[in-house]
Amino acid sequence: MSTRTIPQNEKTAQFLWTGLILMFFLIQAIIWTFAISITSRDSSHAVVSDYDEQALNWDEVQRQRALSESLGWNSEIRVDSTGDIRGNRVVTLVLKDHDEQPVDNATVSLKAFHRGRAAEVQFVTLEPKGAGVFTTTLQIRHSGQWLFSGTAIAGENQFLFEQQLELDSNRNL
Repeated sequence: MSTRTIPQNEKTAQFLWTGLILMFFLIQAIIWTFAISITSRDSSHAVVSDYDEQALNWDEVQRQRALSESLGWNSEIRVDSTGDIRGNRVVTLVLKDHDEQPVDNATVSLKAFHRGRAAEVQFVTLEPKGAGVFTTTLQIRHSGQWLFSGTAIAGENQFLFEQQLELDSNRNL
């Protein structure tokens, strides 16, 4: 039996190559940890709330939408073009029935968010102003596509509405 001794330069090469490979694994782990921490805090990487619940209850959601459409009501959302220094702007909902008469006796809830920032959802209840007009104030600090959706409940009638608007972040400074 011969015992082979490993020369010192070969031992050094083995140590350096093993260290180099482990360093690459360590660098990759650091990069992935950094990337995951950044994307998990980014408000543009978010799932729309209740989306999974709607998918699980698809038949019920479709039934509610069909009942809402059968009411024949119309809604229009308007957003003031300017706001205050913090980006607060008045949002107005005009609600009319199938005869184009205003729906006054409704309780209206609204969900609004910028399409690029789905984690920053604003939920509000609109205040009735008469003649089918309901208002609230929302913080609109980003230009782009905004989605407004909600429900108007008047008696036993429930109307679902949704409107997408392209908004500018102009502020009245």
